[in-house]
Amino acid sequence: MKEDNIKRFRLLPISIISIGAIILASEAVNMISAYRGHHKLVPDKTANINVMLTRPDNWEKLDLGGFTLYKSDFKYIDGSTATIPITAELARQCCGASDDDIDEYVDHNTTGNAYYNLLMTAQEMPHGVEYASYKTKKLLFATEPSIDEIKEAAEVGVEYEVTPVALDGFVFITHKDNPVDSLTVQQIKDIYSGEITNWKEVGGNDCEIIPYQRERNSGSQTAMEQLVMKDIELMEPKEGYRISSGMGGLVEAVAEYENRTSSLGYTYYYYLNNLYRNDDIKVLKIDGISPDNENLRNKSYPFATAYYVVTAKGDDSELMKLKDFIVSDKGQEIVKMAGYCTVNESGE
Repeated sequence: MKEDNIKRFRLLPISIISIGAIILASEAVNMISAYRGHHKLVPDKTANINVMLTRPDNWEKLDLGGFTLYKSDFKYIDGSTATIPITAELARQCCGASDDDIDEYVDHNTTGNAYYNLLMTAQEMPHGVEYASYKTKKLLFATEPSIDEIKEAAEVGVEYEVTPVALDGFVFITHKDNPVDSLTVQQIKDIYSGEITNWKEVGGNDCEIIPYQRERNSGSQTAMEQLVMKDIELMEPKEGYRISSGMGGLVEAVAEYENRTSSLGYTYYYYLNNLYRNDDIKVLKIDGISPDNENLRNKSYPFATAYYVVTAKGDDSELMKLKDFIVSDKGQEIVKMAGYCTVNESGE
């Protein structure tokens, strides 16, 4: 929020606004200030996607059983970069969007920013205050909320409803020339807590491990903290090893020629295969297990995770019909058409 906007609002004459509005605005300003104090908004980096969002070769118009969305509905949908194809496929199926105009429907602002927008909307921010980066959003397709995001929502009386929509694998990546093909869960934890620092300790070359991280409250960083490390504290990365330019930025850092076999990073399997391909990247197995659909469904892959449909509890707006539809059998057909591993067995 821009301080001059806040000051202008606070200086409005009492004669033109009610005392109640002053109190409401003051509480809103305090809440946003506290929220932004430890939730730094990062630029929208969805433009980092290097694969065109075109429909698959086997694309077909699906029978949605009467369900529909209108173009005006899409401005209320937000989410993670890795779930853009879900929204894109909804636009094709419901509105007949072409591949050329798909960007008129899709407005995903990355995970942390999407949760911020949803929280601001759920709080019904007072009119008259300008929020430079606030967008009205009611539904997200995103990775799970971070501990910070859940706590911040609870502090202002908002509760998220979170339902899995698609399965994915949280994967670790290195340069293709790295001779290591698999790491154990414990080795991953030891590397990112600072106990293991050289690739020779895990069967690789005698060189320093460069373990990249993302910024706090990004979708992949939340998964790293909550799915992988759990009760083990992540070490503070060295200068230049924390990537704030999106998942694409981390993939590029790992693939750089200068790093060669030293680099290690993490991302989502779907994102790497479908949205940000790089021929210099290798996906490591975990405990010898690859993140294919079968291993995601039977949960043998240790870091199986999901993308979710997220709304604010109590929202009864018309868009909530999408929340129920996308997890139905017909909704899962859209998820499958977009190339994801569906959450139901029949979506194979």
